[in-house]
Amino acid sequence: MKPIKFIVVGVTVYLALFTMMPVLDVAYAIMFFFFCVGNALFLYMVYAVLKFGIDPKKKFSDGHWYSDVDKQYSKDS
Repeated sequence: MKPIKFIVVGVTVYLALFTMMPVLDVAYAIMFFFFCVGNALFLYMVYAVLKFGIDPKKKFSDGHWYSDVDKQYSKDS
């Protein structure tokens, strides 16, 4: 889980800096470069989370819709 945490935080900080570039009057060419690299980083972040993430122990088919809530929403009688 540790590598995923660093990837998610790093990409989030990168994209936050990218969103501040127009306010900071950064040149258009630099913003375009950051935009292209940001898309690649975002896709890599999604891949890393799906590939290396931890599977929840509670399953959707058992009635647990969210893994962060300890409540069973649907239960077969």
